[in-house]
This record gives sequence, structure tokens and C-alpha cells, in this order.
Amino acid sequence: MGELVKIAAMAVVAAVLISVLNQYSKTYAVVATVAVCCLFLLYSVRMLSPLLDMLARLSDTYSSADFGCVVKAVGIAIVTQGAADICADAGQGAVAGRVVLAGKIAIVAVTLPLFQSLVELLAELLR
Repeated sequence: MGELVKIAAMAVVAAVLISVLNQYSKTYAVVATVAVCCLFLLYSVRMLSPLLDMLARLSDTYSSADFGCVVKAVGIAIVTQGAADICADAGQGAVAGRVVLAGKIAIVAVTLPLFQSLVELLAELLR
């Protein structure tokens, strides 16, 4: 919880500073936004250790192929949302929309083996 408070405080300070920078140079404000997002991502990686341990335990319990599909889909969603937010902040709403669309297509493509397993399971249950 304390880590989240630190990130929230840093985000507020960064937002204020980027807003001031945006008044002088929109280009530098976009670059600063990307830099701040990267710093938050690196800072957040420290909080992933317990999550990675839990994911390792879950992958032992469940099929690793099916579980891998879900983990990949979550990763794609996180990256897509971050990229779309940065594009939207830069005033490129159309580009942000296409990034979201590409992310959705990538998620469907990555989870096709999971859907195939589900269909096969349903076919066995109906026999």
C-alpha cells in the first residue's frame, strides 16, 4: 500500500510539471510523459516479485500452455493501454484507437489455443 501512495504522489507531481512544460513546448511535454511512464514502469517492476511467485505456483497447478495464453493476454493489454494513453495524451486519438484495436487482435490471436481447448472440452462433454 505504501508503494502505491509513493507512485500516486510522484504521478501528481509529474502531472503538474508536465502541464507546465506543455504550455511552453508540447513536444517536450510528450517526451517527458513517455519518460515518466517508463520510470513508473521500472519502479512498479519491484512490486511484481510476489505476483511472479504466485504465477509460478499457478502454472504448476494448471496447464502451462493455457496459463501462458492468459499471462500473454494480460501483458498485451497492459502494454496496449500504456501506448494508447501516451498517444491520446499527445493528441493522437486516432492512433490511440488503432493501438487499442491492434492490441485486441493480438489478444485474440494469442488466446486462440485456449479457445481451441475450450471447444474440444465442450465437444467431449456433449458426446
